[in-house]
Amino acid sequence: MKKDVLIIEDDDDIRYLIEYILKGALYKVRTGTSAKDLNDALAVKLPDIIILDIMLPDGNGIDLCKKIKGNGLTNHIPVIIMSAYQFSNVEDACAEAFINKPFGIHEVITAVEQVS
Repeated sequence: MKKDVLIIEDDDDIRYLIEYILKGALYKVRTGTSAKDLNDALAVKLPDIIILDIMLPDGNGIDLCKKIKGNGLTNHIPVIIMSAYQFSNVEDACAEAFINKPFGIHEVITAVEQVS
């Protein structure tokens, strides 16, 4: 069975597209639109992978990633950061991978498989 991926993205179209791509690749997918949704989802069940947008209505994805990586219960979860702004170093965002917007189908699948 493929892994459980949690997508936190406030743009409905982008979130739906990533969900569609990953479900098509047989991943189990949960979604949310905010930092609150991320925290709520982590309290219910830890995902295998988190895809996290940087600009959320109630938080910054980089800060949220650092919080995830600083918590002993969640620091093992690979995080993929998404943004329209390119990073020179993915580790600056404390993530295992980066998806640049706009993205292609293969970029999403490759990033998820890379951290699996």
